[in-house]
Amino acid sequence: MNTEELQKQIFVTPVEFAYLTGRTLKSVRNLMDRAQLPVHREGMPGSKRPKRFIMLQEYWDAVAHCRALITPEEKHFIDRLMRDKKTYRRVTGNQHSTHKRHSHSQQRRIA
Repeated sequence: MNTEELQKQIFVTPVEFAYLTGRTLKSVRNLMDRAQLPVHREGMPGSKRPKRFIMLQEYWDAVAHCRALITPEEKHFIDRLMRDKKTYRRVTGNQHSTHKRHSHSQQRRIA
């Protein structure tokens, strides 16, 4: 089965999902165990270890509506904003301290 046919499948095994997404098999199984992927279980009712398949089409739908996916242009724009001194100061606030181990009272005594 080629990649295009595999992407159209409703259910895929963890190995196929790892191949499609470029993740390691261990990370895919971890995502399944933590219920971060839509999983379909096949087996007798009450069985201890049912066969598990990932619902690929539901996963694609969830990824398509995910706001965490940004384009390279948006990433570049956000990076430019973070590098700009005025914007960086506004984002971090005036209480931003580069060294966490120094308290504000010690910094006031020194200044």
